[in-house]
Amino acid sequence: MISSPPLKQILLSGLVMETLFLGVTGLGELNRAIPLFLLLYSVIFAAYLWSARAVLSADKPPSAVWIVGFALLFRATLFFSAPSLSDDVYRYVWDGALLNHGVNPYQYAPGAPELSAYRDTLYERINHKDIGTPYGPIMMLASATAEQFAHSIHAMKILFLVFDGLVILLLLRLLDMAGKPRSHVLLYAWNPLAVVEIAGSGHNDILAVFLMLASLYLLLSERARAASFAAMSAVAAKYFALLFLPAVWKRLGPSKWFIAPLGLALFFGPFYSHLDQHFASVFKVGAAWRFNDGTFAFLNFITGSPDISKAIAAAIFAAVAVTIYRGNMPPLKGAMWLIGSALLLTSTLYPWYLLWLLPFLCFYPQRAWILFTGLVMLSYHVLIRYAAEGVWEESPWVRLVIYVPFFALLLTDMWRDYRARNATAPAAVNREGSVL
Repeated sequence: MISSPPLKQILLSGLVMETLFLGVTGLGELNRAIPLFLLLYSVIFAAYLWSARAVLSADKPPSAVWIVGFALLFRATLFFSAPSLSDDVYRYVWDGALLNHGVNPYQYAPGAPELSAYRDTLYERINHKDIGTPYGPIMMLASATAEQFAHSIHAMKILFLVFDGLVILLLLRLLDMAGKPRSHVLLYAWNPLAVVEIAGSGHNDILAVFLMLASLYLLLSERARAASFAAMSAVAAKYFALLFLPAVWKRLGPSKWFIAPLGLALFFGPFYSHLDQHFASVFKVGAAWRFNDGTFAFLNFITGSPDISKAIAAAIFAAVAVTIYRGNMPPLKGAMWLIGSALLLTSTLYPWYLLWLLPFLCFYPQRAWILFTGLVMLSYHVLIRYAAEGVWEESPWVRLVIYVPFFALLLTDMWRDYRARNATAPAAVNREGSVL
């Protein structure tokens, strides 16, 4: 089995990536070693691309066992690293601790004097202490469950790594249903962005991503009621999940009109008394924050107004959503289009937001998006000055390096696809004419 050339390439890539992930852990606080981290990450990403190419071009797909095994090893390696690229995980511990002490996390922002009795050493690492938690009730319950076991960031990491593993299992099942080789799971499982952002930083998006994929799997398995409940669960975990609903809504059947509101009532009911404060925090985060934006930055440059730019971006996304809702696009492809459009139009694009798109690359391995998962990590350059001086300042040149190659490759591939379709059309017409 090991004599297979694609497998040899995968094993070599896996060993190289593991060695370099060990190097990443040796850097300590990554926010104070960004140039070295980005150098290591670029080599890891190159090895990932090499292995992905081997998987996609293999005549005989290699076993997914090796791929999943290395994926687990990568995650185990980064598990004990400090979450220094992002401190969001400290907020998760805080939210879980409040709920376990009988306090509604939506009632107060962490910096409120009413919560002074709950402050400890982890509290100092919480960001934006003046803003209440923007996460949905499912995320609150998940954080409380992990915090019940241990008041530590590692308990949170374990929780989200479990859901990361469940995503891999779901992808294997979905690849079987789609008639694609199981080895394509490498495009998600080995992507260094997933390893760094989940095992390293402990980001909670993966819980909502799992629920979204579970909804798609249940829908494709013709279990519309369960799919409806899973979709509402994803929304109740992170509101970004609302954006994939146009791809599945028509297919969920009439029971969705009963299950959807019932599910939302079930999830939001325990937090009802302070939902107004919660949604005010969600709106504040969505309205005020801006980071690493691509299309939105261009719109803002043209219009000179963030509000007008947001209106245009919303209109573009609405047009995409209506087109997908009214069309017959397969659910997985429709969800990918919706999420990809949202990521390109948003005014805030942190690297871990790409976790929402990564699973779909196993089914639609678009070169531009795969490249983007590597380039987006360059946005962490802001931490160089922030760690040294406390100044958060983006470089427009870095943003160009991130987005210009992505859009160039995306447009190139779209043009090639267009020409290929036009080239096959006359042949199809000729075949039909010969039959007549």
